[in-house]
Amino acid sequence: MNNQDFLKFTKEFYDNEALILAAKAYDEIAKIKITEDEQYFYCHVISCKYNVALVLNEFANYVLGTMNK
Repeated sequence: MNNQDFLKFTKEFYDNEALILAAKAYDEIAKIKITEDEQYFYCHVISCKYNVALVLNEFANYVLGTMNK
């Protein structure tokens, strides 16, 4: 994987539940694996039907949207 295949979300702002919900919602578009360390969640694209950069951008927007509910 290279730097364009994942997103990094700070734990200070994002919660794991929002990331899991988004990954499930995107399941038909991309397979996204969530990992974490002490400060961040990482969402790695394992496979994708479309342009990875575009999907990651839209995925990040979706995560934000789920947090506002």
